[in-house]
Amino acid sequence: MFTEVPHDMTAQRGQDVEMACSFRGAGTPSYSLEIQWWYIRNHLEWTDQQPWTTNEDLIPHVSPEEETPKDATKISVVKVVGSNISHKLRLSRVKTSDEGTYECRVIDFSDEAGARHHRVRA
Repeated sequence: MFTEVPHDMTAQRGQDVEMACSFRGAGTPSYSLEIQWWYIRNHLEWTDQQPWTTNEDLIPHVSPEEETPKDATKISVVKVVGSNISHKLRLSRVKTSDEGTYECRVIDFSDEAGARHHRVRA
């Protein structure tokens, strides 16, 4: 479950922006989590088409690649062993071209049935 999620924000050109994403896994401490930050350029088109809620699990039979828009770019990956993960995405001296949707995805490898994918976005 997400314990901290990124929020929509507005920044002036040249400002620094930081978005936080934290997740607590459901299993024992001896498993691994992976947190990924994605940037989606055509954010208005994407957000209009996709239903969204915090702590949404991806549909098990649909792979994350199938739900990723063509203009999405993975910008950061962090892996940990344990039950908690947190990662802040920092954008320095933002520009107009940084506008878009930033998505935090967490892959929880503790489920015996396979990895569970979770995501939130701002």
